[in-house]
Amino acid sequence: MEVLEKLPKDFEVYIIDLDGVVYKGDELIADVDTINDLISSKRVIFLTNNSTLSRRLCKEKLRKFGIDVYEEDIITSSYLASIYVKSKNKNAKVFCVGEYGLVEEMEKAGLNLCRRNCDFVVVGLDRNLTYNKLSNALEQILGGAEFIATNKDRTLITEKGILPGAGAVVAFLEYSSRKRAKIVGKPSKTAADIITKMLENYKKRDVLLIGDRLETDIVFGRRIGVKTALVLTGVSTENEIKNSKIMPDYIIKSL
Repeated sequence: MEVLEKLPKDFEVYIIDLDGVVYKGDELIADVDTINDLISSKRVIFLTNNSTLSRRLCKEKLRKFGIDVYEEDIITSSYLASIYVKSKNKNAKVFCVGEYGLVEEMEKAGLNLCRRNCDFVVVGLDRNLTYNKLSNALEQILGGAEFIATNKDRTLITEKGILPGAGAVVAFLEYSSRKRAKIVGKPSKTAADIITKMLENYKKRDVLLIGDRLETDIVFGRRIGVKTALVLTGVSTENEIKNSKIMPDYIIKSL
């Protein structure tokens, strides 16, 4: 593990997390010029477990910060969920526990939203969560719908501090249904397969994954066999690193 003052520029591909790395909620925490320089000269993929934004909304948010990005270079867990569900059943009926970004990706994939007799229940972060919504999701899961989690992140980091993440919502339904959700975001095999396919024209030694969570970002980087960098602007701290068996290749104070 190497502690660096600046982001290493000798890689060909950069996979960059968003929450806790580029921004915290509506607060920019990365240097825009650094990121735009990478985009202009390297292959850059933004990969986030946050399901509240679709790729379109994520692009709009980044562009408001001055980061010039195309939609096809953004992978959200809501998009990963839509890919997974469509691969299983292109005419699937889906009940979403989540926000508009999750719903939008399901609709863009041509999937059918439902409230009863659903084939899938897809669960992400939902800041408008109600007991009735959870109850309906439980009913569908117990009725045989496949239970999908966009991610199991315990927390979401924002400009207001640490908030409960999608994992807290998933845990409610796992406990009440006695069923385990299939995760499609980082660090799952589903996400790994999709990202690996995107990188098939590159050598793994030329790829750097940048994130702020040891248990998702750094584990995911190991899973796909690339170098990893942990930034200290997000969830994982220096003390956590010292006590963890999960080690990044680099530690960087910030982007």
